[in-house]
Amino acid sequence: MKRVEIKNCSWSDERGWGIEPVDASGLDRKELGNLHVVSLKPGKIRANHYHPDATEWLLVMGGPVKIAWRLCNEDAIHEKIMEGVEPALFEIPPNTMHAIQNISENLIYLMAFNNCHKYNTIGCSPLIDEDK
Repeated sequence: MKRVEIKNCSWSDERGWGIEPVDASGLDRKELGNLHVVSLKPGKIRANHYHPDATEWLLVMGGPVKIAWRLCNEDAIHEKIMEGVEPALFEIPPNTMHAIQNISENLIYLMAFNNCHKYNTIGCSPLIDEDK
């Protein structure tokens, strides 16, 4: 999993910020599969799954989060804390288990999109302990 540079596809002014996440991903719009936006309440976790046949991009908006991931053929779980409220875009390759936890006291938003019109989502054991 890697953080994608969004500098050339984002802007900000006195009103706030904006981003063109599909352009930042490098994905050809013809390849764009599912796109969805979800909210994430404080302390809650989304995902704990992977996609064997799709690359997914995840745009995090509105607050600090903990992101955890593990490759299907490895044992090690990797974690990263993303501070701040500026948007961050992540590329999640196929067969990468992933989860995200809102570690702020505010509602945050996630936008996810991928490169497959028909893709599988397979659940996995928790990558983040919700009690921490």
